[in-house]
Amino acid sequence: MMQGKMLQEDDQPRHEALWESLKSLTFLFGTATLSAIAVRNSVNPYIQKFWGASHDFWDDIWKAIYVLFGCNDFLVHVVGTSLISIIFFVIFNAVFLCCDVTGKPAWLLKYKVQETKNQPLDQKKLWSCIRTSAFNMLVVSPIFTLVLYPLAVYLGSYHKGELPTFERLLLEFVVFTLVEEVLFYYAHRLFHTPLFYARFHKKHHEWTAPIGITSVYCDAPEMVISVIFPTLAGPLIMQSHLFVVWIWIGLAIFSTTLAHGGYHVPFLFSPEAHDYHHKVFNCWFGTIGILDKLHKTDKPFCGSVQEERHYISFSLTPVNRLHPTPAKPAASCATKSE
Repeated sequence: MMQGKMLQEDDQPRHEALWESLKSLTFLFGTATLSAIAVRNSVNPYIQKFWGASHDFWDDIWKAIYVLFGCNDFLVHVVGTSLISIIFFVIFNAVFLCCDVTGKPAWLLKYKVQETKNQPLDQKKLWSCIRTSAFNMLVVSPIFTLVLYPLAVYLGSYHKGELPTFERLLLEFVVFTLVEEVLFYYAHRLFHTPLFYARFHKKHHEWTAPIGITSVYCDAPEMVISVIFPTLAGPLIMQSHLFVVWIWIGLAIFSTTLAHGGYHVPFLFSPEAHDYHHKVFNCWFGTIGILDKLHKTDKPFCGSVQEERHYISFSLTPVNRLHPTPAKPAASCATKSE
């Protein structure tokens, strides 16, 4: 009886934590839903008018791309998707990498998240990162895209016909984001278990102050399970037009480049949460924080100065100036004598 009572007492905090997580998740989804409805009712007519006016323009561009690939379905799906991924990756990382290596443009340096880190960059680590990242983008990603092609065709992904409406585009991006959050979060947690961390994920965490190209600095299995598949699973589920898939790939690469970039640039997504994950290892495993909130893996982050800075800044003043790191209390005489 006593043992059963103790088990019930032990279970009580777990139930309370689960209930709090469910309430938080309900609040997040409810807020997101109401916000989406409000936006749809207020600005959607204007956006739809703009999208409709430019629809023929984008449709003509897509048809020209299809012709460029010789109207070959296989080439546009496999080669085209691989090329667009590489192009986005190079473009989005170019400015950050240039600043990391040369210190120019100088104005960007004041937006560094970890101000004293990577100045200068460790050249040996940098070239190791470049080699691994290039291998993943030029070899691993195209091979997985090739393997995935028959499944994409079977599930109904398409590249012909009309481009989707703006409302359909918005719906698909919401689904893509949620699917990526779920798959990335649990894959990431898996790679943080002792069995998989030492074998695979430790490589990625060599950079406690990450730079943009470290977003794909990992072994091939992790690249497939934790990076590529969570990104492409949503489009497969939604049977998305390939043009939409390419836009989503661009957004995903842009987002993960910012998350690893090491710069909190005004008007762009905040990198604070994932940068903090690289700094302390044991928190913030997702992309948008929903499942971290649910599983309370955001606890070490909550209350930190990095959490205070975790927002899209609309000020040209760096967030680390707006929210300075609290000064450490001076050591007492007793502590010094010890």
